[in-house]
Amino acid sequence: MMNRPDHNARGAGALVACLALALALSGCGAACAAKGPRAGQIVVDPGNPAWLIYHDRGPFFLAGPGDPEGFLYRGDLKADGTRKGDQRKLIRKLAKTGANSIYLMAVRSHGGDGHWTENPFVDHDPAKGLNPAVLKQWERWFRLMDRKGIVIFFIFYDDGTLIWNTGRSVGAEERAFVRALVDRFERFRHLIWVVAEEYDETYEPERISRIAAEIRAADGRRHPIAVHKRSGIDFAEFADDPHLDQFAIQYNTDRVDELHEGMLLAAEEARGRYNLNLAEAAGWGGGAEARKKSWAVAMAGAYVMAYQQDIAGTPLSDLRDSGRLVRFMESTDFHRMTSRNDLARADTAYVLARPGRSCIAYAAEGRGKLGVADLHAGTYRLRWHDVATGREVVRKNVELAAGEHAWERPAGFGGEVALYLERLDADR
Repeated sequence: MMNRPDHNARGAGALVACLALALALSGCGAACAAKGPRAGQIVVDPGNPAWLIYHDRGPFFLAGPGDPEGFLYRGDLKADGTRKGDQRKLIRKLAKTGANSIYLMAVRSHGGDGHWTENPFVDHDPAKGLNPAVLKQWERWFRLMDRKGIVIFFIFYDDGTLIWNTGRSVGAEERAFVRALVDRFERFRHLIWVVAEEYDETYEPERISRIAAEIRAADGRRHPIAVHKRSGIDFAEFADDPHLDQFAIQYNTDRVDELHEGMLLAAEEARGRYNLNLAEAAGWGGGAEARKKSWAVAMAGAYVMAYQQDIAGTPLSDLRDSGRLVRFMESTDFHRMTSRNDLARADTAYVLARPGRSCIAYAAEGRGKLGVADLHAGTYRLRWHDVATGREVVRKNVELAAGEHAWERPAGFGGEVALYLERLDADR
């Protein structure tokens, strides 16, 4: 890593003054506290924190690239600190596909994985405060992302990054830094704040909780707040933290079944208190392999971001696979379902169910029937979805007796298929 010496001890007063000015220039400040979410903004489902929703609209599903981490710093560095890069090109490529995330970081210097210039400060020096030109450029990119429905997965600190060595507390400089960024960007609807990547490499849990509290206090729009860990599915240190809504998981296995089982265990531990996002898993691959992993994660009750899909080198077909997953899930009531693999019959591998009302059955392979047990009697709508192509076939007003049923796949459908059953005569 190429990092300049830390500037923890000098220029504190100047930094606070600069960041206070940034707050004023943002046109927000304390007045934002009373604003509340915007229409169509991503927020935590107040009735079910295990999922996010669009405010006043319906369910939200996150599926897309888990890279490039250095998105904000791609391209040649210009004299004013901005970049001459391909960011707009990447956004436009992604927008064509329906995939809806970019995993990006504000600070990658000071112990992180980036160059010493990869931070938003004047002359890359925290003591000199935030660089207005850099923030203005980020704002233009974020505006385009927001307009295209792409989530700004905004990570404050890369793994290993430590600018202010204040132990478990949040100092005045860090507080001003966090609040200035929140006030600047909180107006965007497709935004998730992430305190740090691999936080446990550098920070104590108490420091993370306090930074999250600062974000919450500054954000009058109530965006979701997440944190990422180095590995595993244990989130016990934050499970009941009122300021953390999402566990951004790193779970490094390249096996589809292990990813599914891992997310099931994570959901069991979460007990609905926070939502899950498989934000990083090594060896993701592409094509059918990546597609099956994404569906395995989704059918376990988690969002999914594909590690090392950097957009620039990612085939459009892989991005479109994520987009189809987003569209399918958001057209269902998945956010009201829970995993019920015990109901799977015939070729069905995984089931999400809302007993008596609806369910999703999924198979990754085979040519046989899809089956589900313990259905309630009623009139159903069956929607078949070919996972690899997006082709759909709908059967309306299907009368089903109570119990177990299985159906032949529509002609021409492949091994990867999903079936959404919706009971039309159920009480809403």
